[in-house]
Amino acid sequence: MAKPFNARWNKNEKLAKTSGGNWNIVGFGLPADYNFLDANLVERNTCPGALACRGVCYAKQGGYAFPMAKAARSHNLSFSQSDGFVAGIVSDLLRMRSVNTVRIHDSGDFYSQEYFDKWCNIAKTMPHLTFYAYTKSLHLDLTGAPENFKVTQSLGGKYDASVDLDAPHSRIFSDHDARINAGYVDGNIDDSPAIQGLVKIGLVYHGNKNLTDAQKAFFG
Repeated sequence: MAKPFNARWNKNEKLAKTSGGNWNIVGFGLPADYNFLDANLVERNTCPGALACRGVCYAKQGGYAFPMAKAARSHNLSFSQSDGFVAGIVSDLLRMRSVNTVRIHDSGDFYSQEYFDKWCNIAKTMPHLTFYAYTKSLHLDLTGAPENFKVTQSLGGKYDASVDLDAPHSRIFSDHDARINAGYVDGNIDDSPAIQGLVKIGLVYHGNKNLTDAQKAFFG
């Protein structure tokens, strides 16, 4: 009987589209916008930089709300706090011989510096793989990411003042016309802009909840 993976990996529709190109991608997710106590009894949230996105978060809707999906992300959150996380993820990825790219957080975000540093160590251990993530956790020191770890800053959070607009970043728009007029590439079709480290990535809102007028104004 095959040994089970340490983490619960996924391949959502968008990742599958991207995998149709040059990338064979697996994704690692956490519960979105979830409050918890870490091993040191420090209160944390899995999306510490979330702000405008909270009310319309795609990772709280649709398939993400199914019991199996929620259980998988809860497992990953517990695993991410363990001493064996780095070794466990490396072990998993070594067994996935065809995988060449890892999406960190199709839901959730870097909830602490220690957790972000764990992913940096994983990426440094596996330079033959490409790791990428969108993040609003701009209060953390993200400079430790190695070259094979592509970090895209996400606007629309608590720490927007820290966003370097000359470095890879993303914005959510209410429609494609607004995205095109602002000069942002389309990040909805697949994840290739983030994997390639493009600077201006536009993501058009696609959740099930209707945007309010205030949210439309905020997103552009």
